[in-house]
Amino acid sequence: MKAESKGSEELDRLLGQRWLSGLWRVGREERPLDPKTTVKPHLWKWADIYDSLVQARSRIDIRSGSVERRVIRLVNPGLKETELTSHTMSLAFQLIQPGEVAPAHRHTMAAIRFILQGKGAYTNVEGQKMVMEDGDLILTPQWTWHEHAHEGDQEMIWIDGLDVPFVQSLQVISFEPYKDKRLPAKSSSDAAPPYGMTRPVREPSAAAPPPLHYRWRDAYPGLKRLSEANPNPFEGAAMEYVNPLTGGSTLPTLSCWIQMLRPGMRTQIHRHTSTSIYHVFRGSGTTVINGEPLHWEKGDTFIVPLWHWHAHANRSAQDEAILFSMHDAPILKAFGLYREESRGDSPPGL
Repeated sequence: MKAESKGSEELDRLLGQRWLSGLWRVGREERPLDPKTTVKPHLWKWADIYDSLVQARSRIDIRSGSVERRVIRLVNPGLKETELTSHTMSLAFQLIQPGEVAPAHRHTMAAIRFILQGKGAYTNVEGQKMVMEDGDLILTPQWTWHEHAHEGDQEMIWIDGLDVPFVQSLQVISFEPYKDKRLPAKSSSDAAPPYGMTRPVREPSAAAPPPLHYRWRDAYPGLKRLSEANPNPFEGAAMEYVNPLTGGSTLPTLSCWIQMLRPGMRTQIHRHTSTSIYHVFRGSGTTVINGEPLHWEKGDTFIVPLWHWHAHANRSAQDEAILFSMHDAPILKAFGLYREESRGDSPPGL
């Protein structure tokens, strides 16, 4: 055995010198039965997020031009070195004050904005000026020019979601500042309505440009109707923001949902190979992830890593709970790697 071990070591050294490697060097731990991830379940409290934004408001000056955006990123405890939220998605919170302009640029990363509070700001994407209102979802598809500007008198806060880690892993990140000071906006008569729609999230079963703006005033009535009809047993009344021109996901690499848990509702346990990041838009509740409960309230954000058993519950007996979420499922589905399993029950403690 020793001779064989010595012989294999010598062969490994020889192959290494030739920039080759034997498959026998791949250990069993690198071929797990179930998917594994270094991303950890985690809950970020709104009080911490908002205080961090307030601290940055007085210390980070975007008018000077040295910094383009006032953004606080969510860092997953399992990804401390990279300071990312997950291995495929990054989620952050941006604050812009009256009179400020976040300069125009474009990049190969896709981005979403989910508006949380404030009035008077807008996003300009390729000349389409979209005024922000609470609960609106605004898209910045890959390689589109975009800027943010604030013409109101209240500070604006929104969620920034991007596919930065995924694009980074493909080594195709590109970033380009806009050559002029401001990105021109089309007049209302020239601009086609960029509004999109939602559709119910269904239970798993055995070329034109996408819309850019999904309004809360359009999404909420459909969500209410769905909650009174036939909720998804794993997600409650869940609707996906879709591209109505293709019937596909919100963006090629990102799927966004809005979902409602009726008062007292508990969902069943399931898991999937996609990662999900949730923001609590309204209400309070609990999500159990691999047996560990995360208790959330309005403004909190939490992550469910891939292939982790999880279920949600609304803790209130009177009020609805509404979650906005971002998922990397389109990436998995594009390569035939999406899987989902269910256990058909609710976990203890919900």
